[in-house]
Amino acid sequence: MILDIGLTNVKDSNEFLRSLWSEVAKEFGKCAWHYTPYKNKQINTITFGFMDIGVSVLMTGITYKNNGSIIKLFFGYRDTQYEYKGEKEEELKRESELGQRLVRVVKRARRGMRKYNDYFAIPTIKSLFPLSSYEGENFKTEIVADNVTKIYFPLSAYDENQVEGKITQKSNQVMDFLSIETNLPFWATSNPDRESQETKVFDSESYQEPDFIDGFSVKNGYVTISKDAKEFLSCLIRNDGEDENLQIYLKACSHFHTARKYDAQIHDFHGYIDHPLDDGSGVEVEMYTKNKDLKTALVTGQSQTEIATTLYMSALEVVTLIGFQGEKCKECNQYKYGIANRVRTLVDKYLNSYIAGQLNGYYDKRSKYLHRGYLLTNDEPTSNSIPLLDVDGENGCKFPMQVSLINLRESTSYVLRAFYKEFFFSKERTREDT
Repeated sequence: MILDIGLTNVKDSNEFLRSLWSEVAKEFGKCAWHYTPYKNKQINTITFGFMDIGVSVLMTGITYKNNGSIIKLFFGYRDTQYEYKGEKEEELKRESELGQRLVRVVKRARRGMRKYNDYFAIPTIKSLFPLSSYEGENFKTEIVADNVTKIYFPLSAYDENQVEGKITQKSNQVMDFLSIETNLPFWATSNPDRESQETKVFDSESYQEPDFIDGFSVKNGYVTISKDAKEFLSCLIRNDGEDENLQIYLKACSHFHTARKYDAQIHDFHGYIDHPLDDGSGVEVEMYTKNKDLKTALVTGQSQTEIATTLYMSALEVVTLIGFQGEKCKECNQYKYGIANRVRTLVDKYLNSYIAGQLNGYYDKRSKYLHRGYLLTNDEPTSNSIPLLDVDGENGCKFPMQVSLINLRESTSYVLRAFYKEFFFSKERTREDT
């Protein structure tokens, strides 16, 4: 059975599909998937797989004219003939009872596009310290345990299945942004027992120190954010993907936050105490736990340094894509103004030329790590550094740590904070002034 749809762009097409699957579930009480997407470029079709609606299992897909469009929608039995109780059903007919129900479902889905139900999300997050209490335009936070905070914010979706995905997506975006705002890692966590909850909401809001860069953004044991961040969180929660630049920025935040979690396994999980042996023959190293939530550090070792460095640098790369209009070389088809230069210019703008040059060196080391296997940590560690040669080293020598991860973390987060405050708020203020 083939139905005309006629949507020409991916945004409208996906909006229709979200509405459609919700209406199918309402009509049949079930919309489960054996999701095996397949694109046939010869006949311009995309088959999603098999949709189980209880009364039948239907092969479902679309035809398209250009990428992201939906010209027609089709439903059919498996290979147009579906095995059922040993008998083959005939091809799904539009005039059949099932066909007519599907026609009505599709019409309701078209009429119901962007007519959402309202929901309220209450995710619970934790960090090394609790996030202080704030109340913005469309969110608020409450401290519910020693290092646990609840965040309340509204969401809209077609049904409960889709709102669960939106809550996860939005919660991750909030935590990613909070990480660059505060230099801390965040995790989703379960809600503490109600009996042990002591919700805290402070009488007045505490804000981040101006021009914060070093360490963590913490006051009196609580994580603090800036007034700009409070406003940005409201924009982030309100946005439903329509601002492409914001989506790019949030991807940069995701890179940073992922790096920060690897970084945390080195600097926030455990510490070391040296115990020299009495006979002077060596040193016994005692490791002690600083944070039990970061257990994977015990088994993954120093590889976190390489991964974290790569992702911190990638976060800066991603943010340079916002507003970038590159000219390509006619000979090699590469951008004339390369990524490394864009990152250097960005860092120079918000910090200074010295740090920009330093990060440019980190970028070169990262490239050697990715493409040549060059390690960013010393593979011949000693309790005290001793001079050794390295033909790939910047100074011709081996160095215990090729990249200062903490300095890289703090420089990267500072640049990302400065960028959002200038780029997004200057645009918003310009629109308000006009």
